Amino acid sequence: MTAENSSRLTRRRLLQASSLAVAGFAMGSNLRLWANDLEVYEGKLLFTLQLDGGADVTQLCDPKVNTPGERKINNWADRADPGEWGNLRYAPVADNAALFSRYGADTLVINGVDSQTNSHQTGVLFNWTGSNAEGLPSITAMHAAAKSPDQPLAYSVFGGSPRTAGLLSYNRFDDVSRLQELTDPTRKPWAPDEFMRPESEIATSRQLVSQSISEMLNNRNLTPRQRRALANHRDARRGQEGLSLLAELLPSSDQFEAGEEITVGDWQTFSTLKQQMQGALLVMKAGLGSAADLSLFGFDSHENHDAIHEALYTNLAEAITFFWNYAEAQGIADRILLLIGSDFGRTNMYNDGAGKDHWNIGSYMLMEQGAAWGNRVVGATDELHFAKPINPQSLEIDSRGLIITPAHVHKAVRSYLGLDGLAESAGLGMSSVEDIPLFDPNKMTHS
Repeated sequence: MTAENSSRLTRRRLLQASSLAVAGFAMGSNLRLWANDLEVYEGKLLFTLQLDGGADVTQLCDPKVNTPGERKINNWADRADPGEWGNLRYAPVADNAALFSRYGADTLVINGVDSQTNSHQTGVLFNWTGSNAEGLPSITAMHAAAKSPDQPLAYSVFGGSPRTAGLLSYNRFDDVSRLQELTDPTRKPWAPDEFMRPESEIATSRQLVSQSISEMLNNRNLTPRQRRALANHRDARRGQEGLSLLAELLPSSDQFEAGEEITVGDWQTFSTLKQQMQGALLVMKAGLGSAADLSLFGFDSHENHDAIHEALYTNLAEAITFFWNYAEAQGIADRILLLIGSDFGRTNMYNDGAGKDHWNIGSYMLMEQGAAWGNRVVGATDELHFAKPINPQSLEIDSRGLIITPAHVHKAVRSYLGLDGLAESAGLGMSSVEDIPLFDPNKMTHS
């Protein structure tokens, strides 16, 4: 985009007429123009994946064997040792071996993250905003506000608990079929091949409205308020037209990934994770936004812990493979940063119901195609899964160092994504939080 074109562009609140208003701070967005002067976002994409309920990372990316004289921490440790790929270690359960062998080079594991709570609500808040008190936006909301504030689907929520701190609105899709209705509201939801009115009437109506708006905007006697209102209405209509790009990409309802029942004895959950991923990736392929939240439910396993977590981690590994394959097919895989986290971890022992309860220590996994900072571990825990302090400069274990919290992770991710300017201008900075070089490929933690 040329400087001349950029100067002519105004910040649009697209879809304002249909309560999908988007507001924020335009900062360094990578955009190109559609033929109708709307903008397609082509910059960095951010996805978060919430493992909802409190995931046991000792059965994923921070494996723990049993310690003599202590209560058993993992049953799998009676029959196997932790697996290894490069610098990463993983629990030898579910499909973890395939997951880490395929994506280990592109993965940063952050262990020993103290969420400082056993409360689900506070844990989710802290892990996805970087603060255990209300007031900060989710990292996805901040990214969308900084990178694609004028897009009609700047921040799409397919799962999780979004928080925007007033930076912008978000669009929730608990059912991905709603995407089709959004892209073409003139069609009958119950009969997608039929229009509410004859297609010729709809086309004529749109043409007449656009012509009328243009004519009214040429009236020199309009007040500034009237001119802004007309411009907003015009841009909302253009935003709806821009959604036609997404409509062209959306598969038919029977071609969306089906939800999957996950059953363990009497316990059951329903995973729509692949479907969420498919919808979110198509939104990004269309250039309509830059950030999305995803979730996988069921990790609050106070009973029958091992079987439940193994089933969920199998689904997770399959979904992550689907995610990257589908992103590659859409030609956007090289633009994505994927953050995987949870509310907190689970206890370093089993309860009387063969379950595990809430534990404040957890992990993150960050993934990016071709990441220079991949195949690394930052942070550590001891043999009983208590967090170890690390030196904030070298990242090595240091008894005088700091315990990693979600705030440290968020501050580093903000900087990596170029969000510091927005954070400071919006009064959302994290100046009291120590900097740690999470993305320095030459530094890691050695247990």
